[in-house]
Amino acid sequence: MKRTGLRHFVDTGMGTGDYHLIGDGVSSMSEEFNAETETNQWINQEQGETDVKSYTPSLQIEKQDCADDDDLQAWMDRMVDTLPTGTDAETSYVRLRIKDASGTGGSYVAYKQPCVVQVENTGGDAGANVTTTITLGGKGEAIKGTFNVTTGKFTADSE
Repeated sequence: MKRTGLRHFVDTGMGTGDYHLIGDGVSSMSEEFNAETETNQWINQEQGETDVKSYTPSLQIEKQDCADDDDLQAWMDRMVDTLPTGTDAETSYVRLRIKDASGTGGSYVAYKQPCVVQVENTGGDAGANVTTTITLGGKGEAIKGTFNVTTGKFTADSE
């Protein structure tokens, strides 16, 4: 699968479900899962052992301001201008793979990750586009469901 087959959408409405594709202006992005581990070695063991206790996913977005009509850039500019904290910094992002179509037009198996927005920096070199870096830090468990890329609507699986 090429990188174009892994998509991330961020709720730029800060909890309203107004999802926008993270794409134009972003040349590289990885979702880090940040495993918290515990390692022990007991006196009767030659080698230690590691247990995974939890994960705290994060997504760092480094985006060049390269389009005049770009909802994602407008949101990032707003985050830089307001530097949200507390509940004002809470939103979510959705991750999906294009190969995981759910069978209905434009819908895919997806995971919605509640998160907080951390504004890292903005600026750049002389003569270059302004670049802004924002980190979406995971907050709690991801929710499995479906995401419709046409409507931008996430629907959680029923239990």
